[in-house]
Amino acid sequence: MSIIKHSQVAKRYAEALFATITPSDQTPVGISEEIQQVISILEDPKIHSVFHHPKTSKERKGELIKLMKVSPITETFLLLIVEKSREELLPSIAYHFEQLVLDAEQTTIAEIVSAIPLTTDTLEGLTQRLQKLTGKTVRLQTSVDPSIGGGMIIKVDGKVLDGSVSHTLKQFQRSFIN
Repeated sequence: MSIIKHSQVAKRYAEALFATITPSDQTPVGISEEIQQVISILEDPKIHSVFHHPKTSKERKGELIKLMKVSPITETFLLLIVEKSREELLPSIAYHFEQLVLDAEQTTIAEIVSAIPLTTDTLEGLTQRLQKLTGKTVRLQTSVDPSIGGGMIIKVDGKVLDGSVSHTLKQFQRSFIN
């Protein structure tokens, strides 16, 4: 299956799960967390080798899922994934489901890469500016990469704002060559 087809199928599963949530179910955020926990469990080498072994039956996989003690809606969904032999889509489904949850909550994630750790005041200021820019609640995911030389790179809502020293130098070099 191509990567694009893989993603489209995963997105449809995520949308179907999101559409079936009722007020009596676990919250969408709770379901998303449960799916992430299941993915983490399935990544354990011993469990992974059993769960993804070609000779492991769907029934056995279902038994493993039932041992994970997740909410009924999550369990039913995971059993459907196993029944349809779509286990390899689970990480992609989780990603698309998380995007649906964020959209429903009018929230976005901004990835910030800086050369040095940012202060709390700087992070709060960035959060406020990004919330004004996007019109959504912003959750920051920060990382440090000294190779950018200084400044920062911000990725939010499919846009990249590259204010790093390394990017500025590359632009200068290109303009100097032309």
